[in-house]
Amino acid sequence: MRRLFLNGLCLLVLLVGAPAWALDPARKVDEYTIARWTMEDGLPHNLVHTISQDADGYVWAGTWEGAARFDGRRFTAYDAGTVPGLEIEGVRAITPHPQGGMVLSLGRVGPGVVRFHQGRWQRLPGQAGTLPDVSVLRFAPDGALWIGTDHSLFRMDPSGRLQDIGSTHERLANERVLAILPLPDGRALVGNRHGLFRIDNGRATDWGRRVGLPDTSVLAIQASRWGGILVGGGAGVWRVERDRPQQVTGERAEAMLEDRNGNLWISTLDGLRRYAQGRYETLGEPNGLMGRLAPSLFEDRDGLLWVGTTNGLYRISDGPVFGLGRSSGLRDIYVRTIIERPGQGVWVGHPMGVDMWQGGQSRPVPLAFDGKTDPSVLSMANARDGGLWIGTYDQGVIHLPAAGTQARPWRIDEAGGLPSNHVRALLERSDGSLWIGSNEGVTVYRDGRIARHYGVEDGLPAGNVYVLYETAQGVLWIGTGNGMAMMRRDGTLQTWKPMSDFPAVAAFDFLADPDGSLWIASDRGLLHWSEGRFVQFDHRQGLPNNRLFRLLEDDNGDFWVSSNRGVFRISRPALTAVENHYLARLPVEAFTHADGLPSSQANGASAPAGWLMRDGKLWFATANGIGVIDPDDARRQRNQGVTLVVEAIDADGRVLPLQTRYTLAADTRRVVIRFTGLNQRASERLRYRYRMVGFDRGWIETDNSIAHDAVYTNLPSGKLRFEVQAMNAPADWSKQEDVVARTVELDKASPWWMRAWAMVAYVLLLGLVGWGVLLLAMRRHRLRQRRLQALVDVRTSELSDKNRLLEQAGEANAQLLEQLAYQARHDPLTRLANRRAGDAFLAEALEVSRREGRPLSVALLDIDHFKAVNDRYGHAFGDEVLSQVAALAEQLAGGRDDVLIARWGGEEFLVCQQLPWSTARARLEALREGIAQASIDAPDGDTLQCTVSIGMAELEAGQDLRDLLRVADERLYRAKQQGRNRLVST
Repeated sequence: MRRLFLNGLCLLVLLVGAPAWALDPARKVDEYTIARWTMEDGLPHNLVHTISQDADGYVWAGTWEGAARFDGRRFTAYDAGTVPGLEIEGVRAITPHPQGGMVLSLGRVGPGVVRFHQGRWQRLPGQAGTLPDVSVLRFAPDGALWIGTDHSLFRMDPSGRLQDIGSTHERLANERVLAILPLPDGRALVGNRHGLFRIDNGRATDWGRRVGLPDTSVLAIQASRWGGILVGGGAGVWRVERDRPQQVTGERAEAMLEDRNGNLWISTLDGLRRYAQGRYETLGEPNGLMGRLAPSLFEDRDGLLWVGTTNGLYRISDGPVFGLGRSSGLRDIYVRTIIERPGQGVWVGHPMGVDMWQGGQSRPVPLAFDGKTDPSVLSMANARDGGLWIGTYDQGVIHLPAAGTQARPWRIDEAGGLPSNHVRALLERSDGSLWIGSNEGVTVYRDGRIARHYGVEDGLPAGNVYVLYETAQGVLWIGTGNGMAMMRRDGTLQTWKPMSDFPAVAAFDFLADPDGSLWIASDRGLLHWSEGRFVQFDHRQGLPNNRLFRLLEDDNGDFWVSSNRGVFRISRPALTAVENHYLARLPVEAFTHADGLPSSQANGASAPAGWLMRDGKLWFATANGIGVIDPDDARRQRNQGVTLVVEAIDADGRVLPLQTRYTLAADTRRVVIRFTGLNQRASERLRYRYRMVGFDRGWIETDNSIAHDAVYTNLPSGKLRFEVQAMNAPADWSKQEDVVARTVELDKASPWWMRAWAMVAYVLLLGLVGWGVLLLAMRRHRLRQRRLQALVDVRTSELSDKNRLLEQAGEANAQLLEQLAYQARHDPLTRLANRRAGDAFLAEALEVSRREGRPLSVALLDIDHFKAVNDRYGHAFGDEVLSQVAALAEQLAGGRDDVLIARWGGEEFLVCQQLPWSTARARLEALREGIAQASIDAPDGDTLQCTVSIGMAELEAGQDLRDLLRVADERLYRAKQQGRNRLVST
């Protein structure tokens, strides 16, 4: 018997080996990440009976309605509707075949056992291929297949001979086999509802009774890495070593698995329990593990745990990211601020107050005093006296005294002179002063009183202050929702305004380098400020999101920044390469809800919204709890191996058998190459690129979307080579040591008209046709030459006559164009320049003024009471008045190249002067007086005296023509209001 267990232990070593990954036993089970897939994701049915994995790394699930192969993102379903000739349903057993492929049991309709290998389905030989109601399949080390059914136990040797072993024992005959463990020496342990049996040389003995196990159902059997055999079932879990049973737990085990770290996992009615060192933890519905657990519990080659239930397929992983939420004891999961306190754990601020996380437990910290309830917390900062500063939504700043002291908490609020109780940023500086950022600016608290306040009047940007950051040189950086500011040690303040000298609007976090340069998390990406200039990194350089909140640097020098689309890792060398134009895009590694974050939406605009812990882990505030990231685990995950598989080659809708080289017919129009990468731990992080050498101009990159198909139409004939590569994100294809590659060789036949003999025939035929065409062309050329000479003589005479007529017409056209040009730029009534000419003159004058610094003024002149003239004498006389006033204006103020008088519209005129202000104003005043002194004879014999009102404006720095004319128009309006017949120039 001792030999039996030694052999079992050897089998265990062969089966589990020493893989690079396993679930971290140091983590609590609620720190693991649970992913779920259902029929909506491609499972044939939500009831999962069995789980296994093939040599490539695909995970197989057997369900009530068929089987499915899973590559981490996509299910390939095999059921009665997808596999012709096989009724695949009710799959209760799946196991890998020693020589490749998978062996599956079928249901009651078309029963039996089949093998899937290299894309083909085949029944097992002999009676095994049609056995009904198969419940368990296990291959032994010697290649024999043990088959358990609802009625008996069978063994099929490698030659295909089937032996009925169940009939050798009355308690095995006509009984459903529930579990099988093949042993290296050819024996096996078998469980059913009566207990545990040992099979030796084709005969069964009631071994469970002999060693003292209870007479109850045995649902699972496994060799233990600690020695002996684990037996699970209706009487709980027992460890049998040297024929001595010892009970591990009395709780019924629906399924059982000992992982490669020696932790025991048991499926119970209450959930999935992990037993370790005499204690257990449970994963159940509060953690997202839903439904009744089926007898399907599997550890894959990456150490991940797969669980089948009545509600779907679940994967339990321990990637570099996990979340802490209500199940971890947090009172509120909308986390705003996080800080680590020396010797006092991690403190978490949220709308219900503050929780302290220490020793894996969370407990609330009471903040209610002086008659007020627990506040909504926005910010925190460690105090030099060992206490904690807490910024609140509407209760100002609270000071919690150091632990172990008799001091009581106290607050700084509006009653004590704080401009606002809404505090989003706190910083205790090296001189002991407390700097408080609120929606009213920055307040300095020193020696028990408000010492100073900085607001808009001091040059600080308006709006909420989000972050206060002090560099090693004593420079204070202030991030707000409306720009940012820097306060030097001498107290001088420098401000950057949004979207002008600052390429963003809001600044949420800062991180300084030793050389004095600064990194800024903003709403327009990651900014690098150095030597007075900004370099911007946003979606154009590969960032998944531009709005960044918390910026942290891990122990390896990488940046980690939170956003509304997860947390991004960015390497410093990559940033430097992009900044210096050595690299076009940043290889950004994004961690989202799919990786284990409680929410992809991180929270910001509160400080600090994340923290680098002393153990190197990064904690980030999110809208659904705390996201914890282990950078070292993330680095190991990036280096995890990837299996790249070419799944199928499809030519014009026909799937070709898998082979080393594929031959395509000459008329093949459409070729689809389906490939996938296998990394069950982080399948969503895979990146691909592919090309058809000689056909594609370059590599075509793609992420891990649902379909991995390279589609080609009208490929050329000849030898072709398809290349595909895969690697874990971030994809840096220059690191070929991390790249997995596969190639597909294709031979496409040439059509008959492109073969060698056809080419020779084409050449000969083309030569003959060319010779005939040449002879014909030479004859036609001689005839054409004779006709052409005669035609040239006639045309020469005709052209001479037409040239003379064209010269005469050209002179007439020139006169007409000159007249039209004048009419296009002058008013037909007043003979002054029209508005179009005025606009052109103004534009040119503005350009000259800006380039050469010449003065420029405009004036708008309007005839006073002109409507009354029209009403009394009619529009004809009104036109006469306009003409005479225009003539006077041209006579009194015009006549210079640097002055233009134009009719602007109706009775309004524009006077543009490129003269000094005083000269221009004097000329306008003379114009006004000259018009007022002039007399115009009216039709009724009276003499009409006209006056004008003038608004004048001079071009100032930064003005455009619209603003200049607006000022002149406003002053014309004021001239009218002040009584008319006047010039307003200020």
